[in-house]
Amino acid sequence: MSGWRARLDAGLGDTRTRILGVFLILVAVVGTYLMHAFANIETVFVASLLAGSLLGRWWTVLVPLTAMAVLQPLEWGTAYRGYAIGAMTGITFFVVSGYVFVGFLGRRIRPKVLFRVRSVALLTTISVPITIGYDLWTAFGEWYFLTRSFVPLATMLEAQVPFTLYHLLSSLIFVPLFGTAFLFLHAYGWPARSAEKASSKPLGRE
Repeated sequence: MSGWRARLDAGLGDTRTRILGVFLILVAVVGTYLMHAFANIETVFVASLLAGSLLGRWWTVLVPLTAMAVLQPLEWGTAYRGYAIGAMTGITFFVVSGYVFVGFLGRRIRPKVLFRVRSVALLTTISVPITIGYDLWTAFGEWYFLTRSFVPLATMLEAQVPFTLYHLLSSLIFVPLFGTAFLFLHAYGWPARSAEKASSKPLGRE
């Protein structure tokens, strides 16, 4: 039991990390659901990026996977209604793997992310090429599973341009907005564990 508990603690982190992880999942699900009528305006991207860059550990994968486990079935009943199960499964793979990759890219820059203005600027700056890369990946997935029999890949990528512009706008709005909020909570939202331990020591003891 103690071995499982130790692995769980190592994977999920302390209470502050777990609370922020749950908040990121809520941001991803609720934000995207509320804005589902607007093409490519979503919050899963920023939640995945922050999960990797701020929390690390299992949250790098847990945040995007949990969010997509809730949101993707809704897409099956709306945007992808009428398509074969194989096509929906294939597109889902590209979408989910894309967000997981965003989380891992965020984790790569985690040592550089502190609560400073330049950290928010760094997250916002890298969100631009990552968003473009994500859209190219998912556009290829849609072409391969839905339209390759009658639409050339170049045409598909050309049609993707306006949607990518909307997605870039989404990233440029939500990454600094939620990035600033979560960086602040991560740094100052709760007392550090060491401070809590120090304050809990009896007086007169080292």
